[in-house]
Amino acid sequence: MLENIKNIHDLQKLDVKQLPQLCQEIRQKLVEDVSRNGGHLASNLGVVELSVALHYVFGDDDKIVWDVGHQSYVHKILTSRGENFCTLRQKDGLCGFPDSAESDRDSFGTGHAGTAISAALGLAKARDVAGQNHNVVAVVGDGAMTCGTTYEALNNIGKTKMLIILNDNNMSISDNVGSATRNMSKMRVGKYDKNKRRLKAFLHKIPLIGKPIYKFLRWCKRRAKLGFVRNSYFDTFNLKYIGIIDGNEIKDLIYYLKNIRDNVDKPTVLHIITKKGKGYAPAEQDPVKYHAVPVGGFADDVDGAEQPTDVQPTFAESSSIVGQTLCKLASQNDKIVAISAAMTNAVGLKDFAENYPNRFFDVGIAEEHAVTFSAGLAKGGARPFVCIYSTFMQRAYDQILHDVAIQNLPVTLLLDRAGFVGEDGKTHQGLFDLSYLGNIPNLKIWTPATATQLEQMMEKSLAEQGPVAIRYPRTLPTDNLQINEGWNTFGSAEAKVKLLCVGPRILQNAIGLQSEKVQVVNVTTAKPLDNNYLATIKVDDVVVTIEENVLLGGFGRSVASILSAVGCKVISLGVDDQFVAHATVDEQLKQFALDANSLQQFVVKLL
Repeated sequence: MLENIKNIHDLQKLDVKQLPQLCQEIRQKLVEDVSRNGGHLASNLGVVELSVALHYVFGDDDKIVWDVGHQSYVHKILTSRGENFCTLRQKDGLCGFPDSAESDRDSFGTGHAGTAISAALGLAKARDVAGQNHNVVAVVGDGAMTCGTTYEALNNIGKTKMLIILNDNNMSISDNVGSATRNMSKMRVGKYDKNKRRLKAFLHKIPLIGKPIYKFLRWCKRRAKLGFVRNSYFDTFNLKYIGIIDGNEIKDLIYYLKNIRDNVDKPTVLHIITKKGKGYAPAEQDPVKYHAVPVGGFADDVDGAEQPTDVQPTFAESSSIVGQTLCKLASQNDKIVAISAAMTNAVGLKDFAENYPNRFFDVGIAEEHAVTFSAGLAKGGARPFVCIYSTFMQRAYDQILHDVAIQNLPVTLLLDRAGFVGEDGKTHQGLFDLSYLGNIPNLKIWTPATATQLEQMMEKSLAEQGPVAIRYPRTLPTDNLQINEGWNTFGSAEAKVKLLCVGPRILQNAIGLQSEKVQVVNVTTAKPLDNNYLATIKVDDVVVTIEENVLLGGFGRSVASILSAVGCKVISLGVDDQFVAHATVDEQLKQFALDANSLQQFVVKLL
């Protein structure tokens, strides 16, 4: 059946009774393709029925915005991309997130949480200004309700007609579960709204007593509603609330969506419950493990045998190093606390959370709050370590500058997934932190090249009286290269070509070039620079800075500004002024001539 669904028009020709079979076929395709290409599996398995129902009910002109965007795989399959879905997350293939450049059916590009309601509200307001009448739907889930921008958007909706689907697959905001609530919801999305408007119009025509009668009836309704249905969270924003319903029951979803579409003309929340990993037993049993899987990470699972992810033996997961080090340091220092923004396991804090529950804080998807909260902790005498991906730390730029750096507070920022991130693509690349952090006074930026250096830097940060940012990629070499007072150097000090390498992958790709003519430098501190080393540079030297970061405002520009006084030649290699699409990390390194072969060819030309 699925092979005949080329677009939503083909989908809408099906009978509702055929849709469960279609959902089963979609789940099989998800498991098969994601097992090869990697990606977000559990969340997409959970929204199969929701995705099918949305496109069964809503049409070409309607707009659907997916929060976070990692749960949009089925949406892509149903919107003319099913035949190419096997290219998901591959170079020049489909993006793992909604991308308006890929398809106009992706109403808004999303890769981070908390964007959907704001974006959908903008689309709805633009519709109203243009005098159009299409529907706008925001699909919100995976903890996005903890994000501050979500609250701001809800506060701004007013009377704008739009639908918010709260895809609750981990916890429930309200307690209103049961048959009475479901029956009330069905009643309210049927003729209820039309009849309410007719009653209001009729009563308002009655002189003197009409409006008071209507106000009294509305007061009675609200009192009854508050007495039987506890949804005061959404009542605070004056939003119509419907739910909770089973989001994996396709017929019910279609019933609700059609009636909301046809009968409701105010901002509405449809609260559904979905099961992460539904239809694939391993993902149902461990949705955290199967939330995001690596390329080929469970290809054998399709046949029932779970296989561990293959990690090169000479490398270690950076998150594991962070977790182990923090636990060790916390056992020696009771002032150490750790903060996560809804990614406890991913950033390596699971053991810390279990061993030191009173010193661990998961603030939800609220990076801005996480940083200011850590500033308060530091001001109160604690030593906070804030563990957040590089791409998500961008959200807290003002808090780093205003709340941490201006007061020069001893907060350690641990930026995981720095540099190229591979298949997650342009919304997740950690290619901006050296630039957006490098211009903040008081803040130091350290760049470990090995697991040993990361561990040493975390311990060293405790002696700092101000803020430190430590940035590192997903894995680090396990060799025993340690930090010095200055940068580590390899090759002759008299070499005329100096390769200043930031990060482990760059160092690994360049280290084989060391010789009497080429010196390779392990840059362990991007800020402050090692001025003692830079003072040794001569006017006829050629300095090459190499970084996994955008060149604008990056490490290379900092070095060039210092060495301009010397007059030596400085060449900066990194990422041009562009966003980097999804591909493997090796492909991305090669794209920007940062792989070992490209660096070798570049140096040969210099010599």
